[in-house]
Amino acid sequence: MNSVSLPDDCAKQWEILLLLLSSEEKKIDRTSENEIDTMSYFCKNEGVRKIMLQWLRQMKASYGKKTSELDTALKCDEVSLLWRQKGNDKFRANLVEESYRCYSKSVVYANHNGPMYCLALANRSASLLRMKRFQECLSDIAMAIESGYPTEQRHKLLLRRVDCHIELGQRSDARSALAAATQYANTLNLSATQALEFEKHVKIYEKKLESPDLIDKREDEVQLPECYDGPNLDFNAASSAIELRRNETAGRYVVTKRSVRRGDVLFSEEPYAWVTLPSNDPACEMCCRADINPVPCSRCSRSVYCGARCRARASLAFHRWECAGAQCELFPTIGIAHLALRVLLLSASEGFPAVPGPTPEPTTAAELFRGYAQVDNIQIYKQESPPFYRMFNLVTNFDKMNNNDYIQYALTATMLTIYLEHFTTFFEYLPSKVPYRLSSSQLQLFAAAVILRSLGQLVCNGHAALSLSTIEEDDGMNGRTITEREVRRATAIYPSAAMMNHSCDPNIINTFHNSRLIVRCASELSVGAEVFNCYGPHRAREPTPRRKAQLRAQYMFTCTCTACRVTDRRDFVLLFSAYVCQSCKSPVIFSGKRAQCQHCSSEFHLDRAVSIIDRAEDLALQAERATNIEERCEKMQASYKMKQQVWHRHHFSLRAAADRLARVYADIGDFNRSIELIKQNVQCLEYQFGSFSVEVAHEMRKLSDVMLERILKLPGHPDYRDWCLEAHKIIKKAAQLMDLNYGSWEVLVKRLKEQENFVASLLAESRTPETADCVHHNFHYNLKI
Repeated sequence: MNSVSLPDDCAKQWEILLLLLSSEEKKIDRTSENEIDTMSYFCKNEGVRKIMLQWLRQMKASYGKKTSELDTALKCDEVSLLWRQKGNDKFRANLVEESYRCYSKSVVYANHNGPMYCLALANRSASLLRMKRFQECLSDIAMAIESGYPTEQRHKLLLRRVDCHIELGQRSDARSALAAATQYANTLNLSATQALEFEKHVKIYEKKLESPDLIDKREDEVQLPECYDGPNLDFNAASSAIELRRNETAGRYVVTKRSVRRGDVLFSEEPYAWVTLPSNDPACEMCCRADINPVPCSRCSRSVYCGARCRARASLAFHRWECAGAQCELFPTIGIAHLALRVLLLSASEGFPAVPGPTPEPTTAAELFRGYAQVDNIQIYKQESPPFYRMFNLVTNFDKMNNNDYIQYALTATMLTIYLEHFTTFFEYLPSKVPYRLSSSQLQLFAAAVILRSLGQLVCNGHAALSLSTIEEDDGMNGRTITEREVRRATAIYPSAAMMNHSCDPNIINTFHNSRLIVRCASELSVGAEVFNCYGPHRAREPTPRRKAQLRAQYMFTCTCTACRVTDRRDFVLLFSAYVCQSCKSPVIFSGKRAQCQHCSSEFHLDRAVSIIDRAEDLALQAERATNIEERCEKMQASYKMKQQVWHRHHFSLRAAADRLARVYADIGDFNRSIELIKQNVQCLEYQFGSFSVEVAHEMRKLSDVMLERILKLPGHPDYRDWCLEAHKIIKKAAQLMDLNYGSWEVLVKRLKEQENFVASLLAESRTPETADCVHHNFHYNLKI
């Protein structure tokens, strides 16, 4: 191993270290061992321990410090000041959102006990006020004052607080805040100029407070849907309409006890454990809330939260043990192993339960492990059962695993145990959280074995937590296109939802509210029907052989779901990459041999088709480089027509070409053509993914945006009322589909419902062009597709 050259970047050394160490250990097949035996061996292996500890120290030396003038793992007021100055420059240039991002960096890097933290918070509150994020502005003002914002400038912050309450329509709070600001200003020795300026603002606010139009704009608290037919006392976090069963063939599985309909909630479950994923737009590490106003850890610059409350909860539950690892970039390096560590830390935070039944008191890690395994793995899902029982008894598939993979998991668990031992005081804390007297070495072995077991469980039971994120794209013609995309925010483990077996054609829809998983029924199910999730490979996205291979590789079973068994549907997905027969327009699926239409037996000339596609792509490239929108439209249209000659109408690339052309049509105001192309794509997506799929939901959202743009831009058109009727129907459908697939709490769903109400109001009364233009401006409907 000494002869191998490792990369200079120690984070990139990790995978190589695992490969090298596992290759030296692979002579012994350890997959038949239990976790205690395996970890007992590795925790005593001084050679492995020495290498792991050395690597951890290298990570700390490389990353746990100031890495540049603009970045540091710990706190640094100099870095904070640089970002605040950048923010000031952006703010003065009226680049408010950019100033906000700079001020947020300044907040993250500032020492909480130093002068920069409160200044960064105060500056960020100014950006938040301009961005109309009033509640977050109030939070920053409160934290700035609590952190010692300078007394001679504090009256300005207090006035900003008044402004926020007025904008939120909180008349009483605004009056109290104004009185407090005035009272505080009277204690200062303000200059004549400062006093006049202060009084001017006070009079403005007093006038606003007299306005009868001041309406409370606070958003209602999100009401999450409840489980259909009430909660199930025998199946934690599940609906009473389903039950957990077990047999020799399928293991544990979920079936309906009574019929359920599309949209009914079958599970509503908070995760046992979760970790947020690295992102430029981080989520709260405690509750997984997205689009946060980041409040950082008070010690490191790597962990952020949605507020001080979540920060305090996270510190108690897990971050005090993870802070050192976050500083040295350990967790982005080790991937899902971070979640395995989090399982241990959260289990310890809650306290490990006693083993079930009248058994002798465990005195070793092995006895404790055996005790936790000796449970009825159906009964542990009762609501009153300790959550740790459910987590501990998820499958690991270690017995089916490749020995090399298993050893790499064990090495990772060894490294994390060494991290806790040498970089934290976790093992001083752990004895108070285990209900039995184990020696320190046995407690350490128990912790290492829990991490290893969790690694195996997470590989086959882990779940990605998703949310919608708004993306702005430059269209190359001085315009912006705003779209929404699914973003993975976190990886989590949901023990109850994990009981669903896989199907490549699932009958449920997963939605998320922060960290909570809400599972809805995707179609009507009769009594006794099995409830199926999809573990990734989906019959509408990948051919059967590839799906089966992926499932065997990660989950170690051979899929026998209906989509994999039924012969006439096995090659269904190939249709969406098929060519079109020149004689009968049927799909031609090219499999590497001589292509021939299966319908009319006409020979298909692949070289001719490829030549046409090459010319079409060249035209599309010319269209992107066009200097005016008319030329772009002409070339894009020509390119699309050529592709229609070669690709079957359901080809995914033809859909993409139609989407780009529809975008250009909308840009030039040819809304009818744009709408026809999007409708065409809706039909294709319905055929591939189903009428209630998330793919169709997004396409319907595009369609509703263009229809809305059409009625706002052309209010005097003879077909105006018909357009309004159609737009209302489409927007309503888009809102229903988005609600089904993402939940009513998503901003996009709320926006669609506002649009639905707006179009309903257009239908109810006539609108002049001037009014429509005003509404167009106010509602920001100048969006592209």
